[in-house]
Amino acid sequence: MTHAPLSQQRLLIDLQNLDSRLARLSHERTHLPILERIETVVRRLHTNRRDTAVATGALTAARAEADRAEDEVSQVARRAEVLRERLAAGTASARDLAAIQGEIDQLGRRQADLEDKQIAAMETLESAQSEADRLAVQEQEIRAAGRELTTERDAEFTRLDEEIEQARDRRRRLAATIDATLLAEYEAARAVTGGIGALALYGRRVEGGTVEISPAEHARIAAAPADAVIHAEENDVILVRMEQ
Repeated sequence: MTHAPLSQQRLLIDLQNLDSRLARLSHERTHLPILERIETVVRRLHTNRRDTAVATGALTAARAEADRAEDEVSQVARRAEVLRERLAAGTASARDLAAIQGEIDQLGRRQADLEDKQIAAMETLESAQSEADRLAVQEQEIRAAGRELTTERDAEFTRLDEEIEQARDRRRRLAATIDATLLAEYEAARAVTGGIGALALYGRRVEGGTVEISPAEHARIAAAPADAVIHAEENDVILVRMEQ
């Protein structure tokens, strides 16, 4: 059984309070609500990029289709113009002139069909361009929201990091005043329990934990020397007597 003055043992309660505060601050740092909001923005950006890739492909295809429709209309219009010039010249035979007129009429119908397709292609292109523009604006809005949230997150990190560093500094200074053997025993208990190294004991009542002191255990503790370092029967937590 380790022995240490009660004044030294009671410093462990102060140390435990600092360790518990450090644990809370570290947990808070990794569970800030703003982190989930940032994750939401990141997911929105990924979705935007995916949609943009699809929209870019659709825009490229629509532009190619619109160009092709325009070329087809132009070709038919040029051919019809040539034929009209021959018809106007009147140098061909009556039979040829009738054939030329028939081809002009046919080209007119063909041009009308192609112009309808050109209009549809232009409408598709306009829609694709509008969607690409919408996604580009959306991306900028998402990035702006991300920058704003990142600034807010960094401010929270700075605040918490300052508090953590202050608590760590206080812990270092306090730990330096505790007997090395007692401190090692406290750290060993913390390692076993996952963070709790010492609890304050007032008679049979334990503060800061779930350890229950039975009458038998209370009798054991009461019978121990005043400077004995007492561990709870059910775990390795150091029970620091506060009323002696």
